[in-house]
Amino acid sequence: MKQRHRRLSVRDIDIDAPIAVVQLQGASGNIRQRLGLILGYMDEARASGAKFVVFPELATSGYLLGDRWEHDEFIHEIEAANETICRASTGLVAVWGSVVADATKIGEDGRMRKYNAALIAHDGKMVSNGVLPGWVPKTNHPKYRIFDDERHFYPAAKLAAEMGLTLEQLLRAFDVTIDGTRVRLGLLVCEDSWDAEYLSKPAHIYAAQELDLLINISKSPWTPQKWRARNRVLERGARSAQCPILYVNGVGLENNGKNLVWFDGCSAVVFPDGSFRWQAPQHQAGLFLYRPGEPTPTTLAGPNGIKEIYDAMIPALREFFGPFPRVVIGLSGGIDSAVSAALLVAALGAEKVLAVNMPTSFNSETTRKLAADSALALGIEYLIVPIDLMYDQQVETLYTLGYLDLSKHVRGNIQARIRGEVLANIAAYKNGVFVCNGNKTELSLNYFTLYGDGAGAAAFLADLWKGQIYELARFINEHHGREMIPQGILDIVPSAELDEDQNVDEGKGDPIFYDYHDYLLSMFIERRWDATTVLRHAVAGDLERMLGCTPGTVARHFSTRKAFIADLEWAWRQYNIEYKRVQLPPVFLASRRAFGFDRRDTIADAYFTNEYARLREVYLTQAA
Repeated sequence: MKQRHRRLSVRDIDIDAPIAVVQLQGASGNIRQRLGLILGYMDEARASGAKFVVFPELATSGYLLGDRWEHDEFIHEIEAANETICRASTGLVAVWGSVVADATKIGEDGRMRKYNAALIAHDGKMVSNGVLPGWVPKTNHPKYRIFDDERHFYPAAKLAAEMGLTLEQLLRAFDVTIDGTRVRLGLLVCEDSWDAEYLSKPAHIYAAQELDLLINISKSPWTPQKWRARNRVLERGARSAQCPILYVNGVGLENNGKNLVWFDGCSAVVFPDGSFRWQAPQHQAGLFLYRPGEPTPTTLAGPNGIKEIYDAMIPALREFFGPFPRVVIGLSGGIDSAVSAALLVAALGAEKVLAVNMPTSFNSETTRKLAADSALALGIEYLIVPIDLMYDQQVETLYTLGYLDLSKHVRGNIQARIRGEVLANIAAYKNGVFVCNGNKTELSLNYFTLYGDGAGAAAFLADLWKGQIYELARFINEHHGREMIPQGILDIVPSAELDEDQNVDEGKGDPIFYDYHDYLLSMFIERRWDATTVLRHAVAGDLERMLGCTPGTVARHFSTRKAFIADLEWAWRQYNIEYKRVQLPPVFLASRRAFGFDRRDTIADAYFTNEYARLREVYLTQAA
């Protein structure tokens, strides 16, 4: 059959049959299960009439697998899966992400060399580009936030240099023939499109090769408003490559041991003029068909605000907790636990959630009733387990050891640890797990108890500021059209209720000014401010504007400059107490920077610079 090749117009892709795009959601690290999904989707693609099927990055294994990549037998099984996929490509052009290994060479981790690669097969055979036999390695390896690709994977530029080639010579197009039409394909792996801060520009390299289609297979994590940056990257990439881009992203929850990371799909076709002509659903796994010649105008605007966070958290919660028969939660009558319970019910159903209220004499009748009202509104099983007796026994044990002068701090921690133990024991009996309800503000200030309210299987609220928790509560009620979270919980002062000085009926609560500390702490963690930077803006008189809090907030909470300084130094010291946070359960990633592997810890004391000391004197002198 005579082959023909023509340069694509801006208007569409020169393939008559549908293109099957698979937003794969599989068990991370389970090669056998993921291979079964891949083969099933290949059958579905054929049945739909597609001649082309594309899977995301590292489809055979999952992405965030820590040092699992150092297990040779694990890699060998991935290689066997690659061979199976190749054999199964009868009647299809298949593109998928996987590991390609070279046992004759040493990689970045001192073990068998591995490449995070895009593979391509057609009619049971790997497709060569004249340089590599059916695969191309990832070029740009991210080393920021949760990523650490270079720890295990060998980059394209190093391979090219080793082969005596330029990167341009290595990144060659793959030619395939579909129904008599020759199609030239370029393959990119995720970060290869996010090239603004890299020397290597793979899309630009491919531009000189007159491609018909540039395919980017990705595992691009969701964070709020990530779609904006992603859309800009794809628009720029399509223009740079001078051909359409097919972007294919995975769906599902993965983790690196310290962060739970959600991948949101949103696969897309972008034309060389930067226009989006098709997009797959967000947060939805499955096979979706793009039909060249029938482009669907796509609305680029994604969800905004707290709804975007809610939409991502529900499927992530469902995937994480779904395998457990029961999920146990401490329900105190406060905002954090009420929101956590409501999210669990939305994700799992009321029948899987068990709430436990564990009062002492310090817990008011107000919050006890609010906890019961919350459980009733959600329709979940509710237990009341008073812990006064257990608390008294713990205190008595310390008395017998001669420890008579127990501070309020010690007594509060005893209560919190008892509650953690009760939840752990009930969860064990139910063959389930219990959750951590901590929010980002309190974790930033280390306002939690190790082995108490800092314990649990996962911390899904731990990357949301206290103000966002309230916002999420209001959204949940609006979303359901009724009070899933009683209004009284939104109205009452936040309090741990660990002693008489936290009596909510007297308006007493946590030692945190959430309308100020949320903003201050967000600058610490997300903008990399330190105490010196804060004080510099305080001296300049523009601190509230820079923080973004309501004008007058600082004066409302701090009557003197000495009080402001004392709070700043307290907050900076508390923020730098790392030994507690490193023992937290994994945190769900929902911001620009989360505790865990996203923000790396060090167990070192807080440090105040010489410039801080100078500015401190200036600030206090101004007051005089």
